[in-house]
Amino acid sequence: MEFIVSKKELFSSLSHFQSVVEKRNTIPILSNVKIKTTTNKIEITATDLALEISEVINAEIKSEGELTVPSQLLFDIIRKAPETSKIEIKNEEELGQIFIFFGESKFSLPYLSTLDFPEMESEVLENVINIEANELSYLIDDTKFSMGIDESRQFLNGIYMHQTEENIIAVATDGHRLSRCLIKNSGNIKNFDGIIIPKKTVHEISKILEGAESIVELSFSKTKIKLKVDNIKITSKLLNANFPDYESVIPKENNLVMNVDCSSFFETIDRVSTVSSEKFRTVKLDISNDLCVVSSFGQEKSAGTEQIKVKYSGPNININFNAKYILDVLNIFKTGNISLTFSENTAPTILKSQKKLNSIYLIMQMRS
Repeated sequence: MEFIVSKKELFSSLSHFQSVVEKRNTIPILSNVKIKTTTNKIEITATDLALEISEVINAEIKSEGELTVPSQLLFDIIRKAPETSKIEIKNEEELGQIFIFFGESKFSLPYLSTLDFPEMESEVLENVINIEANELSYLIDDTKFSMGIDESRQFLNGIYMHQTEENIIAVATDGHRLSRCLIKNSGNIKNFDGIIIPKKTVHEISKILEGAESIVELSFSKTKIKLKVDNIKITSKLLNANFPDYESVIPKENNLVMNVDCSSFFETIDRVSTVSSEKFRTVKLDISNDLCVVSSFGQEKSAGTEQIKVKYSGPNININFNAKYILDVLNIFKTGNISLTFSENTAPTILKSQKKLNSIYLIMQMRS
């Protein structure tokens, strides 16, 4: 195998695989990427057995072949090559090594045969959606921060995607907060019960969609999901679990509404929470007569207080939140007027923005 490729294209491609390949692996070949030549192109593939990513890039092929090479080492060598370099890679079967040439540099790396490289079985997935990249990115990026991390509750460690007649809906929750976003259902999708996309796959999809402007082909079954965008293909197993009935936890009777400017509220929460305990990041909101007093208390009698003008005319509210949970949502909204709708009991607080009418966020209050 021998080919020549630009540093820019090869480096850009290899950067997509670094978080897929496990750095420490009991199966050595899983630390490698597979490189396969085709007509005027090379295909690079990485897998961790549950998730597989492949990308096709342009190259000048001198002789065809396929092999696997250490992912991290190859990435580091190409990363340090001069930006305008042409990278030449060829293998010597007798030595069991590949040689990498650019400028006055020469490197050699061991390689392994592709015979033991595991690849996901190719199969027809019954549901296929063609969706704008920015719409899928919205569903993923505006919900992913609420995914769980508890290994004992795997069903929360991902994004739940399902449909109604009108909408395609993405939901994530860790049990303390919940994010739900929706887009219009194009109607070209068969009815399905819903799928849970694993956390690692969610983050990889998010990275691949960054800056993408094309149509994404999204196909899935009950056990597997496949995404194609430009020259990149992601295939992943789905979580085999049932997502909880999230609709039942969305309050229907919250009636105490506070309106506030998003960026001002973000800055206030961020400043005051500086003194809060790192473990709980608690902030207290004391709301009455168009004024919200935000306070926080930390170790060794440290404290912070700041007041901010709001629109609120109901009874006094005293409520505690994890500051990070509020900041995460405000970071999605960014700017504009937002509303926080409170309950007179212990129901979760609802956060909405006039700029993102198809998004809803819930945050559980903390005990005082």
